[in-house]
Amino acid sequence: MRFVPYGLSVLFLFFALGGSSFANSPGKYRGPVIDVHLHAATAKDNGPPPLSVCPGFASELKYDPAIPWPQFFIARAKAPKCENPIISPMTDDAVRDDTISEMRRLKVRGVLSGPPDRVAAWHRAAPALFIKGRGLNIGNGAVTPDSLEAEHNNGGFEVLAEVTNQYAGIMADDDRFDPFLAMAAGRDIPVGIHMGLAGPPGAPAFFPKTRLQRPTTLEPVLTRYPGLRVYIMHAGWPFLDDLKAMLYQYPGLYVDTGILQLALTRKDYHGFLKALVDAGYGDRIMFGSDQMNWPGLIEEGIKAINTAPLTYDEKKAILHDNAVRFFRLTDSQKK
Repeated sequence: MRFVPYGLSVLFLFFALGGSSFANSPGKYRGPVIDVHLHAATAKDNGPPPLSVCPGFASELKYDPAIPWPQFFIARAKAPKCENPIISPMTDDAVRDDTISEMRRLKVRGVLSGPPDRVAAWHRAAPALFIKGRGLNIGNGAVTPDSLEAEHNNGGFEVLAEVTNQYAGIMADDDRFDPFLAMAAGRDIPVGIHMGLAGPPGAPAFFPKTRLQRPTTLEPVLTRYPGLRVYIMHAGWPFLDDLKAMLYQYPGLYVDTGILQLALTRKDYHGFLKALVDAGYGDRIMFGSDQMNWPGLIEEGIKAINTAPLTYDEKKAILHDNAVRFFRLTDSQKK
């Protein structure tokens, strides 16, 4: 999920280890992980560091709309109300280095999104860990399909993600986006598109209405480009029924978990995952931590999958196997 400064959506919710979801979770997956939603962020991306996020943040909001949302968020992030908050690093280098350290410790490889120069720098620092993504918002007019194709041909990126055109009011089926999709389809470039909801108060100022965020806006795209590899970032939450319909109708469509492990109550998140798996779509869910300037979000995201009421094989599919299939990774890339 891409955030404008101080416009961060609600994160992190409390999960009691003794709860029913944990009790119904038969085994943890501890093998290699593929994180399809990482950001080459700066320390200041969501406000002046250090900023903290807490388990239970959303359920403890007690938000008074008389207070501007950015002011409320920063105050809570500066004075966390939990025992073990996840704290953002102070410098850009620390964000990068701490993310790399976490990925090595947790056996994670991932798709990295962000400005091309920063993605390239992070990739140089740890080339074995990162698949180069290319963030895209065509609303500013700075990129053309031809320039993007040239960038891809020169090795600039392998995955077109995160596409955040929605922040400019441009949906997936917008005619302005079609030439970029045609280029991606012609080059067989996977595309990750931000869908679902954005942040709370203030979001409507820069984001389309909720009713426009439905996964069904992808239908003209998938009909026009049947071979295009698309994954819906944040799994299009909360439009579960629409998502199930789209997954049924378009077998090549995948989703990632994005920031759902943080922005939802753990019970809601687990219920959403379980509903997709029970509907038969467990082979098209991919893990995404949505790591921004909090490297600790990667471990929290993995824990959220491992404590879900799913089988070991279902967790392994989400944390690893489905991404191997979708991105067509080679044996050397699986390590």
